[in-house]
Amino acid sequence: MSGTVTKIASVLQFAYAAFLLVIGCVGVFTARWELATVFHVDPARWPAGAAPTMLNQYRFLKSIEFGAGLFCFGYRPAILAGGRASAIFLAIVGGGVFARSWSWGVDGRPTLLFIAFLLLEACVFVAVAIHLCLPHDR
Repeated sequence: MSGTVTKIASVLQFAYAAFLLVIGCVGVFTARWELATVFHVDPARWPAGAAPTMLNQYRFLKSIEFGAGLFCFGYRPAILAGGRASAIFLAIVGGGVFARSWSWGVDGRPTLLFIAFLLLEACVFVAVAIHLCLPHDR
């Protein structure tokens, strides 16, 4: 049983890290396109002073997403082994799940794509947490 859980946790942790890296990196370079295409918010329609500031902040947040992905890859063995890296990883994933859930409650229902992200991120959290709770040869 623990071997199956470990495999699932490992695959989900890897996929989450890859997702953060790709989405973060792409977002830094395609902020205008991403905002217009994914969120249907056209920066060209913003007041002149707002666009550079909002795009600057959006790119910054995307770089933080990329950095979290680097952490998830760089500390992959430590995350799956338990300890401080695991706690930080679970805080990153759990924080995202919390923020998406909180937003749904206070801001309204997001699109299906972002509900899917919420569910997948929750699965990553649960799988890694269960993996860490099971006895392993460490």
